[in-house]
Amino acid sequence: MLGLSPAALALLLLSLVIVLSLALLIIDGRQRRMERRLADAARAARGEPQQPKPQRSIRLAERPGGGRLAWLTRLIALDLGRPQEHPAPWPIVILGALAGGALASVFFGVLFGPAAALPLGIAAAVLLARAAFLRGTSRYRDQLFVQLPDALGMVVRALKAGIPVNEAIRTIARESPEPTRREFAQVAAEQAIGVPLETSLLGLYQRTSLREYGFFAVTIALQQQTGGSLTETLDNLANVVRKRVQIAARGRALAGQARASATILTAIPFVALAALAVLNPRYIAFYVTHEKGPFIAALALALLGTGILVMQLMIRRSLALR
Repeated sequence: MLGLSPAALALLLLSLVIVLSLALLIIDGRQRRMERRLADAARAARGEPQQPKPQRSIRLAERPGGGRLAWLTRLIALDLGRPQEHPAPWPIVILGALAGGALASVFFGVLFGPAAALPLGIAAAVLLARAAFLRGTSRYRDQLFVQLPDALGMVVRALKAGIPVNEAIRTIARESPEPTRREFAQVAAEQAIGVPLETSLLGLYQRTSLREYGFFAVTIALQQQTGGSLTETLDNLANVVRKRVQIAARGRALAGQARASATILTAIPFVALAALAVLNPRYIAFYVTHEKGPFIAALALALLGTGILVMQLMIRRSLALR
């Protein structure tokens, strides 16, 4: 690896960015196809014709706040209308990403030269902001996913007691913990102004991108059109989701050893570096005094960061249920 020229290393990094971008596009395409299928199923259950494709572009053209700002917020995965999904206020996250991008610019300047410092620093800032916002959104959806079986169980118990579905939704909005309470409070507010229940639940799925909410919306829509035992269907859905939550919790417990191994492997280089700084300071001074020392140190840190990222992705991928 040390024999590669800076241009070759830059080409390798660009290839990795392209591969990651293609993977994100594939995942986003699958998510959009799922949304279209659920929307078509809900419209078919209500007896409405399928939405023609040209209406999508018309709706996008009429959305306020479009243009470059909307493109930028989509690029960094920021939803200004849902601040509750983000771990911190978005200005603080963006300032932290800019600070990280500045440090990355210095790092890449040492590694690849001054010409590559600015574009790679900007790319690093965008990736840091996107990672922070996506992590907050993922945690928010995980909380909704974990709380969903109890919410469905609440609906089932209300239906068995003879309470209508609309009132069961209001019960969830009053008695469920956050963030489920907030989401169903919006559904209850939409019902209060006359929005159909299946439309509100489909909007809930579109806001949260949680598939189980989509199944819930389609179940309600089909039951209102065709009849049948809604209690039994929702009870089965709640049991399936509850089992998936239990499997996810067990997977996290079994992954504890892998997480500990990843932590140890991450700490070993830094412990070894500290020991060498005490035992043989001249060996460490090479990375500061020698002409190629900063380049070698930056390359080593880049490879270490890549290894840490790969380990984290492997652990998260093995535990992913959604």
